[in-house]
Amino acid sequence: MKQMVARLFRAALRHRGLITGTLVAVLLVNLLVIGRLQPNDSTHGDLPLAARCQGGGPGCAEQPLIPPPVGGLPHFDAPPAPIFGQLVLVEPAAPAAVHEAPPLALERPPRAAFA
Repeated sequence: MKQMVARLFRAALRHRGLITGTLVAVLLVNLLVIGRLQPNDSTHGDLPLAARCQGGGPGCAEQPLIPPPVGGLPHFDAPPAPIFGQLVLVEPAAPAAVHEAPPLALERPPRAAFA
């Protein structure tokens, strides 16, 4: 198997001009000929308009739209545009958490007098 691959690579290196020319010719045929062929409309048979016009193209002047919700689309006010040199409000840092000191002596529960 290794010998066959090595022979194939050696042959490709010897004829690289021919291989390059073939690849360029295939690319030009693909770009110039196949791109101009008319698409087969039989593939669109029973597809709905939304499926046929996905992404636009010939015959799709307008894209079918999903109707908006009954209440309308939500509206949010845009933030004001930044102005160069304008002062901005900076939120102060949150104060550090206060840690309580541990008790000086451990408090033990009272012992029962009659134990």
